[in-house]
Amino acid sequence: MKHRVLLILIFSVAVSGCLGDGYSVFENHEIIFHYPASWRQVSFIHPPVDVDTHYEYAVTVTDPERGPETAATVEKLKLNRSYPAPEGVLDKRNISLRGYPGVEFSYPENESMVRVTIISTPRGRYAIVCRAGRDDFEGDLKSFDLIKYSFRVKS
Repeated sequence: MKHRVLLILIFSVAVSGCLGDGYSVFENHEIIFHYPASWRQVSFIHPPVDVDTHYEYAVTVTDPERGPETAATVEKLKLNRSYPAPEGVLDKRNISLRGYPGVEFSYPENESMVRVTIISTPRGRYAIVCRAGRDDFEGDLKSFDLIKYSFRVKS
């Protein structure tokens, strides 16, 4: 019996360690998403009402080893405002994320590539903006997909 309890304890610690090391969680009153455990939240911007932006709030997480050039930002878009898509948009396509309709596109920006996923939910529209150096972008897709596919809006 004593050995069984010890084995269960060791197994529980091993499993919880594996699960806990994979990602961190951002959560506020209306959204939740996961991001790589090695990344850090670097900002949570909620601009004053009188400031003209396209978003109500934005949270950014980044890979501290590569700095702000490898980052993801989740923005809640203001009513009747759209994400400011630049010229040179590549592969724009309609998507569905967690049952919500959306659009996804990418574009080059200086030395970086940017992928934008915009979804419409009952609580509003959200943009998930992922950015990395052109040479690093493909390698960072796993991290960006973790954020994208874990994103959800609380009911």
